[in-house]
Amino acid sequence: MKNGLILEDLADAQQWLLSVLESSFPGMVIEVVSSVSEATEKLQSYKPDIALVDLNLPDGSGVSVLQNLNKNHADCVAVVTTTYDDDESLFSALCAGAQGYLLKEQKKEILIDALKGISEGRPALSPQISMRILDFFASGSASKPAQTEPTEPTEPMNPAEQDSYQLVDKLTRRETDVLKEIARGSSTKKTAEVLNVSFNTVASHIKSIYAKLNISSRAEVVHEAIRLGINNH
Repeated sequence: MKNGLILEDLADAQQWLLSVLESSFPGMVIEVVSSVSEATEKLQSYKPDIALVDLNLPDGSGVSVLQNLNKNHADCVAVVTTTYDDDESLFSALCAGAQGYLLKEQKKEILIDALKGISEGRPALSPQISMRILDFFASGSASKPAQTEPTEPTEPMNPAEQDSYQLVDKLTRRETDVLKEIARGSSTKKTAEVLNVSFNTVASHIKSIYAKLNISSRAEVVHEAIRLGINNH
């Protein structure tokens, strides 16, 4: 592999992934872009052999870039590099053409080994993701509808309760964990220590929480956590 592309909007994460990719494929020419629009423009003239694609970006989803790669750069190995480990993110990416799915919070050595394995025919999958895929098919979920209607509560919810559940359901399990810690007053660094993940991973989750809950400060995080009764979910 000679050419690589990294799609990531966080500066620290860009440097982290650049280091990982350079260590995996020494001498590789690597281009870094930070948005869907930049990636789309770059791919008009640049032909990567491998692309590391984040999913949650300022101007859209990395899934559209995966579809672009799958359609116009079929020889490129598209690998998702994200903090999202939920089924919706995983299977949307795989359906869009992703050939790998790595969680950025893992140790550098694990990521490098996963990427190097591509040359040996091994899919670049984090261990947790491999198990999630196996569990999905083992449970027979593949033959079930992608989404099912939620079970109706025994008693109707009032509008405030419905709003709370709808907003909380937008968050992934890990985002909910981060929200709880931030609401308790933990710093980004402390939250990373408590959850045993990297500082960059927590920062990425916080950015996603802000976007999903339409807030812009830690004070609003605390307010929303209390309003939504997040500790009860």
